[in-house]
Amino acid sequence: MNVDEFQKHDSIRRFAMAELPVMIEERLRDISPAEVYSREILKNNGKVLLGITVVVKDSDMAPCIYVESYLPPDPSEFLRQGVWEDVADRMASDFRYALDMMEPDPEILFRTEDIPEKLVLDVINRDKNRKLLENFPYREYLDLAVLMKWEVVCGGRTGRIPITNEILKDWGRTFDELYDIALQNTMRKSPQRLAPLNEVLEQLSQGVLQDVESPFYYVSTERGLQGAVAILYPGLLKELYEKLQDVYYLIPSSINELLALPKNLGPDRGRLMELIGDVNSNMLDQTEILSDSLYIYVPESDQLKIVRMDDLSSAEEG
Repeated sequence: MNVDEFQKHDSIRRFAMAELPVMIEERLRDISPAEVYSREILKNNGKVLLGITVVVKDSDMAPCIYVESYLPPDPSEFLRQGVWEDVADRMASDFRYALDMMEPDPEILFRTEDIPEKLVLDVINRDKNRKLLENFPYREYLDLAVLMKWEVVCGGRTGRIPITNEILKDWGRTFDELYDIALQNTMRKSPQRLAPLNEVLEQLSQGVLQDVESPFYYVSTERGLQGAVAILYPGLLKELYEKLQDVYYLIPSSINELLALPKNLGPDRGRLMELIGDVNSNMLDQTEILSDSLYIYVPESDQLKIVRMDDLSSAEEG
């Protein structure tokens, strides 16, 4: 798919918003959906995706699927005859699958009695999500925002829905009151994972990548997805320091993990900052970016600090 090209073609995007819901509804006539509609959805780091939602009569089920993942890779194909019929066919098929997989009695969301089980934390970039964060309570951490989310399981898949200001108000609770509950629940559901990067690569490649020499240490959770939240876990930063036996830089490689690098083994911090910017600009999808900053662990305070080129103080250097 070519999401950026799709977003640049205003006329094609408007066509998809207006016509795709009609085309999909025609293909789901036997289901008799109450409504099929499109809407632009603000995602992580300011990215906007076009979602199609199918609302089923007499049901709370309303799966949403993003159009961008069904686009042809070549933008010149957007106008090819039959391309949108093919997109509608595939999306309608996936809607059928999603509806079949959903439980007949979906769980009731946001019940206060379920808070200790369902509430978890997540971290996203604060500056890149200013508009998104207008609707959500959060706590600042470095240049990040810590969000609370509600974990749901549907069709064997786990998803997380952000807690809005309105939901928190309905509960009559504050973010700070619920933070420790959400943190403990996150740690239980997604235990931390600290490991040499070469071990992780060997495991992910099923043994293809063996004896890879790497000075990096992998920082995430056992689940991996949204694993950057592990930097909030009490004791993790100090444990990593003890493993590396050195002050270390922490590189925010994505929302899923960070990479730790002992200070005495790495290039100068300016080069590391350049590498982070280059990876974020050229290798990661916009929604996968965690931060453009480089962090350093300060053992005296057991905290991370943002590395700044113009600050040479001993505290910043650790």
